[in-house]
Amino acid sequence: MTVPVGVRATLPAAAVTSHGRATTSSRRSVALTLALAEAWRIVRHPVALVGFALGVLMLAVVGTNSPVDAFEAPTTGPTYFFGVFAYFAANLVTTRDRRADADELLAPVATDRLTRTLANILAALGPALVTAGVVVVTVGAYDALGFFEVRPDFWHLAQGPVSVLGGALLGIMVGRWAPYPGVALLVMVAMVAWNVVTANSESWGAVGTYASWARYTDDGSWGGLYPGSPFWHVVYLGSLCGMAAAGALLRDVASRLPLLAVGALLTVSAVLSGWAALP
Repeated sequence: MTVPVGVRATLPAAAVTSHGRATTSSRRSVALTLALAEAWRIVRHPVALVGFALGVLMLAVVGTNSPVDAFEAPTTGPTYFFGVFAYFAANLVTTRDRRADADELLAPVATDRLTRTLANILAALGPALVTAGVVVVTVGAYDALGFFEVRPDFWHLAQGPVSVLGGALLGIMVGRWAPYPGVALLVMVAMVAWNVVTANSESWGAVGTYASWARYTDDGSWGGLYPGSPFWHVVYLGSLCGMAAAGALLRDVASRLPLLAVGALLTVSAVLSGWAALP
């Protein structure tokens, strides 16, 4: 099968073989090239743009209310606004070819499905990096304006970008395994339900993807931090990110046993780090 001239022109020369497929040695460079385009598609997707706009509005308004809100806005806000919308944007980008009935058109392209999945996974870093940038700017502005009574540390702030990365990776995994209308929504409903349970439990809050650390008093003033380890919570989120990435790749790899072993190790890491994050 030959490769269309237009497609050949967009890929590194080493990526194209006589059969029109990406070789193992070239997969990494091809995936990186595609990942840049996919990351741009995700961050400028209308759904992602709505999420970013709402998130920035929240950071500009809610964080000014009290020292507790100033602590919460850049630590938990990105998970709810950026993370949820990045999940749907990444899912829609991942499933766009199937929804457009373009799977057969991709058959002659000089990249296989595994390379495209790897590119999507790398592209999930796009919304996470944008979130990190917004968090850094927000914390700098809050510091300058004196909004903080207690400044969040690095691990409190890291949970936002890492949870956004996890949301995008989960959207990609769902898109690879179940690219059908309504499935992504059902998965998000389940995720929200889990976070409602954990967020309303002082003992189990650190094992939710949305973890709140600041404690309110009866009059709404600063009441300290809930017990638990922000560091291990970020490790827990990172383990979930790895599990989602492994799950997405599992759909397309030729030999699943090594990836299943990696997934098992990541699952153990998630259980142990989640337990360590608890008070």
